[in-house]
Amino acid sequence: MTRENPQLGNLDKMLGVELRIAQILADRLFTSSQQLRMAPGHYTVLSLIKLNPAINQSKLAHCMYLDRSSMVPILDQLEKKGWIERKRPPNDRRSHALYLTSAGRAALKHADREVHKLEDSIAAKMGHDDCASLLALIKKFQTALLAIQIADTNKETANDNKH
Repeated sequence: MTRENPQLGNLDKMLGVELRIAQILADRLFTSSQQLRMAPGHYTVLSLIKLNPAINQSKLAHCMYLDRSSMVPILDQLEKKGWIERKRPPNDRRSHALYLTSAGRAALKHADREVHKLEDSIAAKMGHDDCASLLALIKKFQTALLAIQIADTNKETANDNKH
């Protein structure tokens, strides 16, 4: 084994490992773009708030498969940048409704253009059909993972009820 060509064993045949490497490379490409000026996660959160004005933190976290406690620092960062605002709905004092500010809408509009350029560059390298196929397979993979998690949760619940 050398540093340049380490032994990988079966790692390069594992979906989770390969997806994680792809995510790291995509995040690196995204953050290296001088035009974007935002993290990939921030882009996703801003996009979801734009599409779902007044969404609360809990629903947003659920939508991104994060726990609520992970969402708070992300929202704090976006609020500090002046891109979102939290408002208490009159009918629920415990939660915050999330909205884009005008600065947030402008930042997202700029980022949307840059993200589409990056997506187009990837599609040009891979081919549009392969990109569409990969996206469909990733969604199928996500569905399989969720089904496994639900089955495992149901098994645990059934076992807990036996005791």
